[in-house]
Amino acid sequence: METITPDEFEKLVAEGMDRIPKKFREKIDNLAVIVADEPSDEELARVGLRRERGETLLGLYEGVPPVESAYREFPDRITIFRLPILAEAGVLENVPDVVAETVRHEIAHHFGMTDEEIDRLENRG
Repeated sequence: METITPDEFEKLVAEGMDRIPKKFREKIDNLAVIVADEPSDEELARVGLRRERGETLLGLYEGVPPVESAYREFPDRITIFRLPILAEAGVLENVPDVVAETVRHEIAHHFGMTDEEIDRLENRG
């Protein structure tokens, strides 16, 4: 597969954010969205994954959902990982959709949803 440069990937992440329904985008507060090539061993360990078992992350939400705490000194953070997403997408044409799905999934975590709740909602459609 052809690759996507970090700058091109960041544009896809911004487009993924734009695909979040407006009623949710308007409620996003104190959130930094960043791009990294791949998760660190520490980030993987925090969620119980290990690189040596072939496990990785497409995205990672770190913070306290606003439904749990009104006061947050530092912004929550969503990291979107470029290389695992490129591998997951398989072909260049799939990358924008995988990015958008990953962004949507991590935004759902920002709003306090668990993986199980997100899976239930995604499987309804």
